[in-house]
Amino acid sequence: MNRCMSIAIHLGLFALLSSFNAPAAVSLSGTRLIFDGRFHEASLGVVNRGNHEVLIQAWLSEPDNVEGNPDTAGDLPFVLTPHLMRLDRSAKQVIRVLYQGQGMAQDVESLLHLYVLEIPRRADSANQLSIAIRQRINLFYRPAGLTEDPAKTALRLRWTLASGNAGLSVLRVSNPTPYHAALQDVRLDGVPASEYLLLAPGASHELPVAAVVDTRRLSFEALNDYGGVLAYCAHGNRDGFNNTEYRQKDC
Repeated sequence: MNRCMSIAIHLGLFALLSSFNAPAAVSLSGTRLIFDGRFHEASLGVVNRGNHEVLIQAWLSEPDNVEGNPDTAGDLPFVLTPHLMRLDRSAKQVIRVLYQGQGMAQDVESLLHLYVLEIPRRADSANQLSIAIRQRINLFYRPAGLTEDPAKTALRLRWTLASGNAGLSVLRVSNPTPYHAALQDVRLDGVPASEYLLLAPGASHELPVAAVVDTRRLSFEALNDYGGVLAYCAHGNRDGFNNTEYRQKDC
């Protein structure tokens, strides 16, 4: 390999690694989007904070579309407008999500993924790479007929403990509400049990934990509709937990 080729390869690798570490130029107005079924649309703001214009593509997808490919997103009863746009430097735009009026469950909240793809302008130099950056947030379609308070979802979760295998116990959490529960930093006596857990309406999940001997202290954080974090804790025994309370500090 000659010296010129070696320099070119190293420059290309450096550009590739640098681009992966570069932050997105486009920022979104929220980390999640609640589509209130009482209205016909919801909106998400996008801002180009970079120094160059970018092309934006937006689309919705079912959660089971793991790759998030817009070509296999499925036929959803929503329309995004604009779904393709050019955003100048420091420019702002609003993406509107419109519901067609039927096709979504009306007794529970539904989860969709909203993707925003940022396509930068072609690099000026042959030794630079332009990498498209894709962001994804959760969109929760919330039917108009739900009467329970979504802010109390975390308080209504049911936590139980049971014996497991190999000297472990099982911490089980069930969601009896019609809303999704987004939990993070679940701990039992300060020992991490789960970093993040999104619990669908009516769903349950089991977490292996150290064998339970005495009363345990459960703590976790839950995300609200605005992406804010609220902390909760409860004291329990071998059978489960009660008296979950919002807290400003450790129990």
